[in-house]
Amino acid sequence: MQALIEEIAKELVITGVDQGEGLIALPQTYPGGASVVVRVRGSGDEFYVSDQGNGYMEAELLGGTSVFARLAPQIAQFHGVDYDGSCFFTTRVTREWLANAVLFIGSASRKTVEQTAQKLGQERDHDLTEVFRSTVREFFGVQAHFDYEMRGRSLKRWRFDAAIMRQGVPRLIELVSPSHVSINSAFVKFTDIARLEEPVRRTVMLTNAERTNQADKVLLGEAADVVVPFARTREAFAQAA
Repeated sequence: MQALIEEIAKELVITGVDQGEGLIALPQTYPGGASVVVRVRGSGDEFYVSDQGNGYMEAELLGGTSVFARLAPQIAQFHGVDYDGSCFFTTRVTREWLANAVLFIGSASRKTVEQTAQKLGQERDHDLTEVFRSTVREFFGVQAHFDYEMRGRSLKRWRFDAAIMRQGVPRLIELVSPSHVSINSAFVKFTDIARLEEPVRRTVMLTNAERTNQADKVLLGEAADVVVPFARTREAFAQAA
């Protein structure tokens, strides 16, 4: 068993040497899929450890360097490391603390990119929600209601992004992103509504149909009457209402 555990440990952590400096690829990844790599240089009992600016470069690919720069100092402080505007690092690390320093640098770098991606997603969702609402108002006028609440078969009250009222009966619309949280939320809510004795029309509008997994689309289709990409066209909304 000991040999097996050591073999697994070697597979989890990849190491290398570049111009006399050590590189350690941790069993962590950035949101884009790249491995978290930490660089170590020094000798004896004093080492310098950094993420080489990899976190910043990952944020650059996301188009979120300004968000990254706002988040990084606080996250660096939480992990007990430094940040110089582009790189997480720590200096004068003793041999006894070297493993911890590598882990803290990698975690700080990854965490900052993850939170950057999350913030950017929230900003995009907010912008898209405003576009969605203005489109619904344009097409349906006073028939449109937002943050509409309706009780399901479980007697739980659910809130939906929009409802179009037709002769006093709501037709529900939920804006769904590719995230599992958004998909699961829509599925649970619509499934509960579908179990009513007189279920109402239920439409999922996908914020990014290309990035939504096909299996998730099938899952949503089991709870909703219609699953369509969000578009600012009457044709798209005609299927919903």
